[in-house]
Amino acid sequence: MVGLRAPDLLNRASVEEPKRGRVADYPDELWRSVADVSGLLLTEENQETTLRRVSDLAVRSIAMCDAVGVTLFVDGKATTRAATGGLVYEVDYYQYDISEGPCLATMVDGEVIEVEDMASEQRWPRFCRHAAERGVHSSLSFPLIVRGHPLGALNLYAHVPKAFSAEDRETGSMFAAQAAVALANADTYAASVKLTAELRHALDSRAVIDQAMGVLIGQNGYSQDLAFETLRITSQSQNRKLRHLAEEIVRTATSAQETSAQLAAAVAHGGAPG
Repeated sequence: MVGLRAPDLLNRASVEEPKRGRVADYPDELWRSVADVSGLLLTEENQETTLRRVSDLAVRSIAMCDAVGVTLFVDGKATTRAATGGLVYEVDYYQYDISEGPCLATMVDGEVIEVEDMASEQRWPRFCRHAAERGVHSSLSFPLIVRGHPLGALNLYAHVPKAFSAEDRETGSMFAAQAAVALANADTYAASVKLTAELRHALDSRAVIDQAMGVLIGQNGYSQDLAFETLRITSQSQNRKLRHLAEEIVRTATSAQETSAQLAAAVAHGGAPG
């Protein structure tokens, strides 16, 4: 097992047939994990960090779960964006390659899909054979849906058949719902950061363009409208970005001012400029 397990908290000793408690029997660890995921909504983590934390919290929250992965559609292709170990990548990417498996199905159908026993599952025989050969004998996949659109899937894997109970499905569904919102939040935050950067760039561009207009006004006596129109026409005729043209004008004017200052200083001291 990976991480802290609810059975450990309950000290359940039977190895052959571990008895399962209801969610209410071990609330502290579970709800602490759910609270941690909810807390991701208020952080400034990027999506990759959020997904890694979602995976780690999920494997702690589901009693018999041995590995967790989060799959997302990126540029029209399924990809595993976070996992608790290399086993997840081996299992996930095989089903991406053959275009069949419970992870892909849950993202298409928007339904929770369970494989109780890879040895007897008939829906995806190639995938199940591959998974069983790598020690995965049961799985539980939850769609991550926000505003009716599938963002991906939360996939739970176990080394034993029939590992997941009805309570695990209930717990996993609740956790997946929180994870989906966390993912949406990560996307929203990333979009906000990008927008802020674009706005800052736009403001910086506006500032340097204003400076270049000031140079033209000061040197040639242009009005503001004429100064801007001169910049625009020159930018188009030279096939250059307006910001880059403005930067060159400001840089040239600044350099000329520095040269004039050096000459004035040299004359004042009776020597040549350095």
